[in-house]
Amino acid sequence: MILGYRSTDAVVTICQNNRAKSIEISDVNKAAEDMLGYASRDLAGKPLYEVLPPRIAEMLSEYVEFEADANDVGQVLTKVQSFSIIGKDGKETGYRLKVVRAESTGDTIFFKLVLQDKTGLRRNEALRKAIQENFRGHEALEPETGLPDRPSLGKDIELMGHYSHKSDLRSCFAILQLDHYDDLFSQYGRPACYSIIKHIAALCRQSLRPDDVVGSISYKRLGVLLIDTTPESGRMALNRLRWQIAANPFLLPDKTSIGLSVSISFSRIGGRVSDKSILDECDHALDAAGNAVNVLSEIEESDRRRAE
Repeated sequence: MILGYRSTDAVVTICQNNRAKSIEISDVNKAAEDMLGYASRDLAGKPLYEVLPPRIAEMLSEYVEFEADANDVGQVLTKVQSFSIIGKDGKETGYRLKVVRAESTGDTIFFKLVLQDKTGLRRNEALRKAIQENFRGHEALEPETGLPDRPSLGKDIELMGHYSHKSDLRSCFAILQLDHYDDLFSQYGRPACYSIIKHIAALCRQSLRPDDVVGSISYKRLGVLLIDTTPESGRMALNRLRWQIAANPFLLPDKTSIGLSVSISFSRIGGRVSDKSILDECDHALDAAGNAVNVLSEIEESDRRRAE
């Protein structure tokens, strides 16, 4: 993952200050406020220990080292089994925890604690499992890339449209186009271009969530289905994906390095664009961009597009 979480996840930001030998809560986002019962202003600046059960607080006290390149709070928390937090009601509640290291400046290091409610998580995992089984049931692979083909992605979109109404599971669909394809094809040939597309697909799989879908749209376009995401967080994920692709050039067998960029069009599923039209609308947006490169455009309704 590039970032490791989405804007809809419950996140508590903490700061380890090596000079002050402290671990404090910096911020609690809206999803975490709803989950824990605290307002962000109630927790900002407070020691993390105050909302942890004694066994976890003692573990941090014993193992966190306030020195550069030492055992920091993020490393210790990733080893905690059965992580829990004491909510505003005074009750200890268990969560699945993911620790994401954020920025560090001098003596301060920030971490994002991504929390998932275990009860809701079990329900969500059952739904995701059902969705993945449905995907596999109709999936056909495109022979050159080994990825789900365009008709399969169309069925995926229609299925997610059903779940967006039935279970309020939001999702987005995007098409990624390899920029400068004609020049790359002219210089390196079709086999190399297919390898580049597969390289981009692999970066997508590394960067996105495990149950997001990556498929083949055409010889120069990939389709990406982002499950459980809003257009706002989808835009962030796709922007990060553009940066990741630009930061990972493709290497030819002779070690020649080819810098890459992609243009992206995307739309919310279950929105104003018909689920059956999303594939075509995303294609049309990229066609309309012409020779523009590194473009990200959101399709909010048919024939009405916003680009940046």
